[in-house]
Amino acid sequence: MPVQPGNTIAGYRVVSLLGSGGMGEVYLVENEQLQRREAMKVISVAGASNPDFQQRFTNEARTAASLDHPSIITIHNHGITDESPWYTMSYLEGPDLASTRLTPAELGTVLTQVGDALDYAHEHHVVHRDIKPANIVVTRGADGGIRRAVVLDFGIAKLANSPQLTAMNSIVGTMTYTAPEIISGEQAGPAADQYSLACAAYQILAGEAPFVAETATALMMAHVQKPAPQLAALRPDLGAVGAVLQRGMAKNPRERFPDCRAFAAEFNRALATTGAGTQTTVAPVPAAGFGNPSGSNSFSPIPQQQSGFGQQAYGSGPQHPSPGQFQSGPQFQSGPQFQSGPQFPPPNQYGQQQPYGAFGPGGPVQRKSRKPLYIGLAVAAVLAVLIPVGVFVIPGLLGSSSDSPSVTYTGPIAASAAGTTCMTDSKKDLYCWGANDHGQVGTGGQSDVGAPTKIDGLSDVTAVAVGGYQSTEYTRITTCVAASGDAYCWGANLFGQIGDGTDDDQSRPTKVPGLGKVTAVATSWDSTCAISDGDVFCWGDNGLGQLGNGTTSANKTPTKVAGVSNATSIAASEGSVCAVADKSLYCWGINRDGQFGTGGSDSTESPEKVTTLSDVSYVSMGAGRSGGSDTSDGTAFANTCVIASGDVYCMGANGSGQLGDGSTSPSSSPRKIDGISDATTVAVDIGSVCATADGEVKCWGNNKFGQLGNGTTSNVEKPNVVTGVSGVQQITTGWSVTCAIAGDSRYCWGANSSSRLGRPDVTTDEQTTPLEIKLG
Repeated sequence: MPVQPGNTIAGYRVVSLLGSGGMGEVYLVENEQLQRREAMKVISVAGASNPDFQQRFTNEARTAASLDHPSIITIHNHGITDESPWYTMSYLEGPDLASTRLTPAELGTVLTQVGDALDYAHEHHVVHRDIKPANIVVTRGADGGIRRAVVLDFGIAKLANSPQLTAMNSIVGTMTYTAPEIISGEQAGPAADQYSLACAAYQILAGEAPFVAETATALMMAHVQKPAPQLAALRPDLGAVGAVLQRGMAKNPRERFPDCRAFAAEFNRALATTGAGTQTTVAPVPAAGFGNPSGSNSFSPIPQQQSGFGQQAYGSGPQHPSPGQFQSGPQFQSGPQFQSGPQFPPPNQYGQQQPYGAFGPGGPVQRKSRKPLYIGLAVAAVLAVLIPVGVFVIPGLLGSSSDSPSVTYTGPIAASAAGTTCMTDSKKDLYCWGANDHGQVGTGGQSDVGAPTKIDGLSDVTAVAVGGYQSTEYTRITTCVAASGDAYCWGANLFGQIGDGTDDDQSRPTKVPGLGKVTAVATSWDSTCAISDGDVFCWGDNGLGQLGNGTTSANKTPTKVAGVSNATSIAASEGSVCAVADKSLYCWGINRDGQFGTGGSDSTESPEKVTTLSDVSYVSMGAGRSGGSDTSDGTAFANTCVIASGDVYCMGANGSGQLGDGSTSPSSSPRKIDGISDATTVAVDIGSVCATADGEVKCWGNNKFGQLGNGTTSNVEKPNVVTGVSGVQQITTGWSVTCAIAGDSRYCWGANSSSRLGRPDVTTDEQTTPLEIKLG
């Protein structure tokens, strides 16, 4: 129930309710300490009281508050009161672009300011994800000219997609402006914001969205398949500008402009060549349908400035309020309602503009005022649609070279360390076995488990990590997984690497709080990292800077790694961590063997980009002792291997020929592995390397226990095909155990003392060829 004027929220006095939407309410509040008015957004959807959601809210609020740019709304304060998250932001005067009209020249000014703001955010590794007219507010000076264009809602689109708000994995998106790569299942990157900005600019000039359809699915397919429309068809006076918008809406992100500033600059350059550069935009009210706004407040005429500040006369149509009636802040969408299934509005409702305070579908209709209050955070410009991932992400729309669907792994689904192995079956259930001295198998006890055993309490397991610390005195092993979009860890917890805020060992899966949708996880050396909504969070021991927070202070709960976003793959090994983000490689922690590939061996406590690699899709890290032994004594060495543009590159130590070039000379720069192309996964540990390509496995390097699968225990200095297994989709290797995922089948080989491979009937200590592992 909305808070009544005169009452307080977290010490702020409520002046009035500015509106309510799908995620809560926005209030005009009085900051009595500073004697100023601010806008307060209170999130009151079901699930907002969930501790994980609240931690996620805090992370996003801090990120948004860290952005300091004149064209990004300022977040002043945030908190959680009575289990309801809230934050306050600046109260500004001005309409959003969904409720006003601009001349082409004014639009050029807006794009310059907004483009600069977006690039600033991108430089700080923040992607907006929901750029649209309703999320851009403009203010005008006394002369009626554009003074500021302010971008709203950083973090809101990401927060609205929280798995804590809905039982099903879902994506909230404004389809009218969504980039094709996001529809096809890729992470949102800076180029996606540029695409959305170009779509918004087209709509402002043309009076209709670039893509219009009668159904949500058809609209998504239009974004992916149809070429961007020619603006000249509707605005022949702006033909030169149309070419700029088409490039901004290119299907391939690489074919767009280098950044949003470049897009805005080219827009203004092209605009200067037209005769319409200073004319008032004239656009018809578009017909209702998927991809188009509608309603009487969709567009309003350009005001004619009269004498006196803010005194304006208007033509027919919706009116701008006088100064003091506008304010801006992060925007509420009019949906979603977070119901149990996809909620598709009828075609004549999709994308309707609604004044702030409008109810969602089925609610009472508010009577429209001729001088409505618009709050940037509060104008529900385009109805957000809640769609299951299976509907929103349409694999194959961009074409495929194979008749069978390809499998893309965000992380290993099998892992081994110090005699403990875990892997998933074809149903994504988890099975573990082996050493269990810290409860790392996850069965509830600490007795060793000789055969694969299903771990209760987990489903839809999509990533698996087993790792830890070993010395001559003791061994500590921790297991972590991504399951149903959450992170779970168990086993050793001396440094808080389980992430539950304690240092108590756990013998059953323990959920890691404070994370969003988790897609990958890595654990090693008493620390753990995970990818959550494209961001990287780390926790546990930090003596080598492996948490990436710029210090060596440990943390028992997840802490966001600054400078890394849109991450897709992560790996960790003995105090080193590397992640793939925006198709680049970032590494931090210890770098004793030059395994980061930066050309040196300097360690770093913060992420460092490997500039010599591009188009990176997968990373693996490994370490060992004494030239390939899996014992705890001897001289330490380390390696990193990646896939970039389908090729395999490795760097670091090379005592066992693990760099695959026929030599034993190390390299602190990426060294390409010959004989492998179109690789899909790669794995390295203890000087052994394997990679998959076209369903085939090739391995090289250390082979002391037969982990290269070639029938021998002799080292191999160049890639060698593993026979006896085909159709392999993923390969993993850890502590001299190699495992392959091939459809519904699972295979392992290598070190087998104490039945490490999960086959008690096989007693040899060295399994030199693939051995099928039965789960369940």
